[in-house]
Amino acid sequence: MSYQTLEVDLENGRIRPRGAELLPAKARALLTIMDTDPDQPSDSNRTLGDALRELNVQGDGTYTDLSTNKAHLDDLGR
Repeated sequence: MSYQTLEVDLENGRIRPRGAELLPAKARALLTIMDTDPDQPSDSNRTLGDALRELNVQGDGTYTDLSTNKAHLDDLGR
């Protein structure tokens, strides 16, 4: 069994390939619906702390963040 991923546009219930690739004449497929405009960045200004609080995540303080920008953790634990 082999899989192929193609980027497509879905409009009015019809699927069109995006780009130069062609769709097969007949196939079984799985359809994943993505954001309507994936090229636009998210407007979210949430910090990592905000996102983790929304998920009700609680840490025990035993892990260290190894990233070079630790400012995104400034409000973590508040």
